[in-house]
Amino acid sequence: MAINPNDEQVYLFTGTSEIFIKNRMNRIIQGYDPKETSVIRYDMESTPLSHVLNDILTIPFLEKQKIIILRRPRFLKNIHQDEKNSVKEFIKYLKNPLDTTILLIDATNMNISNTNEVYKVLKNTAFIVNYDNSEEIEIKGWIIRTLALNNVEIKDDALTLFLEYLNNDQSRMEHEIDKLIAYGASEGVITTSDIKTLISQDINKEVYNLIKEIIKRDSVKVNEIYNKLASNTKDVMGIISLISSTFKDLLTTSRLLKKGYSQNDIAKFYGISSGRAYYVVKDAKSFKMEDLEENVNKLAELDFKIKSGQIDKNTGIELFLLEI
Repeated sequence: MAINPNDEQVYLFTGTSEIFIKNRMNRIIQGYDPKETSVIRYDMESTPLSHVLNDILTIPFLEKQKIIILRRPRFLKNIHQDEKNSVKEFIKYLKNPLDTTILLIDATNMNISNTNEVYKVLKNTAFIVNYDNSEEIEIKGWIIRTLALNNVEIKDDALTLFLEYLNNDQSRMEHEIDKLIAYGASEGVITTSDIKTLISQDINKEVYNLIKEIIKRDSVKVNEIYNKLASNTKDVMGIISLISSTFKDLLTTSRLLKKGYSQNDIAKFYGISSGRAYYVVKDAKSFKMEDLEENVNKLAELDFKIKSGQIDKNTGIELFLLEI
């Protein structure tokens, strides 16, 4: 299949929904005959732009066209002094791309500055595809369709549990879906029991649930969640550290919100995507600042006592949980 004159030559993918971005890129690639098309991938965190430019500017030799994928394009965040000439050449190319090359720029989970000179050109020359903050119903629909294509059905309650276990971790989702497909090939239907057997729960989600119950002072649920964590990880100090760091992050975010920081400000502060910052803000707003401060101080004291040999780590965490 030759390149369609109506196809775009340059695409920019932005947003936080890794699954939908990856699927859209795959659909573009699958639109070309693999016998006539080469697909070349570059990680721009480790590849000089000058090296990529040589490939972009070279006409395909054995194929009719080539698809070049640029992952983590750092030139959209900051331009190094030694790459300024390469950036100028790249901008020149973007304004007049070769019709034998399809360029896919994958900026998933990147905070791009509107003042970035490459981005300003891309806004006028590229086809921009943005998938941000996917709704749960969209993700559920994608999972159901993906499984159905492999003749596997998933029960509604199993699907809900699956998403709960993954805690919106889209980078992990595809791998776990492959597990469901492999298992469901013989069974045909995925149930909640299958999810519990096949999928490991996100430990950060479990820690967050533990924190919720600590603040609610529900000792029964606190002990239930903690025992499950301890059983799964066997690392008491790791659990204490994770609980403490989560409390600190919630407190820091709460203080930033009080100072008037926006979701985008918090994304920049932590160096995370806007989509991830949405959940950080949402979580922080669920708690009172005084409750967070109280527990941060208690955990700091516990950490000091354990490290100074005043108390055993197992006894220390048990006493902390008993005092809620």
